[in-house]
Amino acid sequence: MDTQFLYIHRITLVAVGLWPYHRTMLVHLQCSVFSITLISFIIFQLTTFLTTEWTVDFIVEILSISLFNVLCAILYNSFWINTHVVKRVLKNLQYICSDLKDENEIAILKRYGYIAKCITIGITLFMMCFFFILTLLPILPRIFGIFFLVNVSEPYRNIYIRTEYFVDEEEYFYFILLHLYAVTYIEGVTLLGGAVTMTGYGIYSCGLFNIASYRIEQAMRINSDEVTNRTNKRQVDKKISHAVDIHRITLNILEFYLYNFEETCFLLIVLIVICLSLHLFGIFQAVCFVFRMEEFVLHFGFTIGILICSFAGNYMGQAITDHYNYIFSTAYNVRWYVEPVRVQRLIVFLLQRGTKPYGMKFGGLYTLSLENFASLSTASISYFTVIYSMQK
Repeated sequence: MDTQFLYIHRITLVAVGLWPYHRTMLVHLQCSVFSITLISFIIFQLTTFLTTEWTVDFIVEILSISLFNVLCAILYNSFWINTHVVKRVLKNLQYICSDLKDENEIAILKRYGYIAKCITIGITLFMMCFFFILTLLPILPRIFGIFFLVNVSEPYRNIYIRTEYFVDEEEYFYFILLHLYAVTYIEGVTLLGGAVTMTGYGIYSCGLFNIASYRIEQAMRINSDEVTNRTNKRQVDKKISHAVDIHRITLNILEFYLYNFEETCFLLIVLIVICLSLHLFGIFQAVCFVFRMEEFVLHFGFTIGILICSFAGNYMGQAITDHYNYIFSTAYNVRWYVEPVRVQRLIVFLLQRGTKPYGMKFGGLYTLSLENFASLSTASISYFTVIYSMQK
């Protein structure tokens, strides 16, 4: 596997205590502190319902951020609980990759490793930019006041996320801001680690499926004219068997990963739809009614981030499905009918397996695909219109 991808993968998970190796007591303490920090911030957000009059705008403002924080807390704790799953998947992928001997197969895997590395770097840069913007938001009114010579009536000490700590916010401003920044960076690195893990593992799975297709093609090129040669028969039989093995092992890895994260991912998909609807409404309110730059930047940033993550996840699921189906397309298109009976039986076995549609399905209801991404976006827009009609 690509060492640069593994390096970034390890750094992001170590930063939040989710690296599956070397699970010492100090690491468990770090996970406990981070989990409590996330949960406590959600509680202090929801306590605003006890001290503030409820309106549609207020409910949307609180829930749009608090539900996203709930999403991040669920993701963090899910990775914490399932560190053994991440360890096993990583170990199996490394074992399969190290077992490759053919130069062309290694070249295929290196190409997919390069893609995983580039995507990982791109996700990291996006997260760094998002962190920078969120860090500047509390002082954004003062910045605009300086550059555009505007008399800002709002106080300099401005928290862009509403919370209720039942203390004097002016006196304890820096402690509140520290709590906010701690939660922001924990959530950001958790999302980064989750995105790197799921995207990287998915890309390497696509590479292994591609290697299986390559093995089938190469097996059919072995002396296809002289099929009576016993040595050639054994070589074809061996290569087809190896193709079936790598296909089966890769599929088992994916199913093992999906089985352990199935409920978590389905819950995250539900929260993503709700959060996206609320942030769309927040953008609408910030633009059409009382225009506040910090609110617009906040909701717009969350909306873009959610859309990019949703698209990336569904695109990865679509890519895995396409690579899975390409194996059976390859098996169907080669000249399998001129091969020995035993090889024909292996090919028929592959073709029968390909008759059953495959997809990365969560909760038996949602399958990762570009079509379902469009459905997810449409559902979010529909809920946005419902909220708008309620506000009117």
